[in-house]
Amino acid sequence: MVKIGIKIRVSAIIFDSKGLVLTKHFVKGFGEYFLLPGGGLEKGEDPIEALKRECKEEIGVDIWVERLVYYKSAYSDEDTYLDLIFLCKPLSNNFKVSPEEQNVKGVVFIKNEEELKKINFFPKQIIQRIYQPLPISAEFLGKVKYPEE
Repeated sequence: MVKIGIKIRVSAIIFDSKGLVLTKHFVKGFGEYFLLPGGGLEKGEDPIEALKRECKEEIGVDIWVERLVYYKSAYSDEDTYLDLIFLCKPLSNNFKVSPEEQNVKGVVFIKNEEELKKINFFPKQIIQRIYQPLPISAEFLGKVKYPEE
């Protein structure tokens, strides 16, 4: 049996008066897509520290992390991932991408599920769940092949 390392990714469900906060990305050959703010852990970080850092870098605000609401596993030919999705509150509404952040092309706000279905959003597993009451305890979303299609 081959031992593997697991890469942990954290992301934030943040609602603002304008809607669900997402980050806009673009990859040549793939096109435009949208994600919850977040990213990977750096050496020595715990998931909450990583999420706070990533939100500050990607959307320019400090956050309050309420609770873990979803988690899923993902795998590619090279790696295995554990995605942790937290419900968070922004501590301000001054959303902006940090000038040092090269992967995020903008911050967008999505008002409802219909708008979310019209864009290339990941993770797909939460599209029909995110505008419903969120679970009190963490819910497993399953295992998916990465990158998602």
